[in-house]
Amino acid sequence: MKRIVHLIPYHEIGGVEIAARSLPTGNHGDLEFERNYLVRSPNSTVETGEYHGPAISLNDPRAYWHAVWRLYRHPPDLLVASLWRSALVLICLKLLRPKTRVVIFLHLAHDVHHVDKIANRVAMSLSDAIWADSSVTLQRRVPHSLHRKGRIISFLLDQRPLPEQHDPIPEFVFWGRLNAQKGLDRALALVAGVLQHRQDARFTIIGPNGGMEDYLRAQVAESGLRNHVVFKGRMPHEDIAGAARRASFYLQTSLDEGMAMSVVEAMQSGLVPVVTPVGEIARYCHDRSNAIFVHDNAAAVEAVLALLSDPDKYRRMSRAAATYWQAKPLYRDDFLIAAKELIEGLAHTA
Repeated sequence: MKRIVHLIPYHEIGGVEIAARSLPTGNHGDLEFERNYLVRSPNSTVETGEYHGPAISLNDPRAYWHAVWRLYRHPPDLLVASLWRSALVLICLKLLRPKTRVVIFLHLAHDVHHVDKIANRVAMSLSDAIWADSSVTLQRRVPHSLHRKGRIISFLLDQRPLPEQHDPIPEFVFWGRLNAQKGLDRALALVAGVLQHRQDARFTIIGPNGGMEDYLRAQVAESGLRNHVVFKGRMPHEDIAGAARRASFYLQTSLDEGMAMSVVEAMQSGLVPVVTPVGEIARYCHDRSNAIFVHDNAAAVEAVLALLSDPDKYRRMSRAAATYWQAKPLYRDDFLIAAKELIEGLAHTA
């Protein structure tokens, strides 16, 4: 039995964490999978096959030394590290135990800051493989000399039946972290534009504060959107489906993205994405076919209004969005296949 550990900074509702939890812990044939978190988040529940580190800040060095020491004492057959904080642990473990097989898993198409860049570059050079959530992430972040290590892992979490179709209403939804990268200030401007023509327009924003919530709330007040925009805060992933069923459009005007898992989930739910074509979004969304691209705010507003007045076209785009993902591989299957091939391949050449 080969043991695989996926190391993540903390338990959250972001795409990385949700994808990780879509792969059940425990035995999968001759592989044993477990999840480790650097720290224990408030109100988090420890599931079977998980280990949560001490209940301290992620900025506390003890969280990292604790993880390194635990993995050093009981090394896995394969360590997969997601995000730069986990990369620091990977680096230390690989230096202490050079024979331990390690993978750095990249989830965004750009470096967040200098520490992120340095940590991931060092981890990439030390790792036996580099996984990425999309081809864009792999191309942009992995040096050409290391591309031979690269592999794209599907970020499709589940297969869903095609949703029931309905006539469109001016109901928008977003779920994810409320940070600068998501460009929600522009999304609010688009909602304000639609509201000039449709007084029943509404925008539901779901997710934890990533540093932008106060700014966005102030923008809502200044733009006269208080009766049309609601901040739901954190919401269990399974409850987001209910919000999706009430909406017709998924609105996300990100500045940059990797795979953008929430856009994928929205398409599976039959929502028509209103999105900026950044990262991998530009590869699976197609303007006026299964999505509306936001290049110019006024043009995007006009495109939304046109769909609202043409239910047949909206239903065609909604069906095209959901159909696109019907035959794609799942994250959990892709992850385990890649892990198994890596372990067996290295074992054969050792």
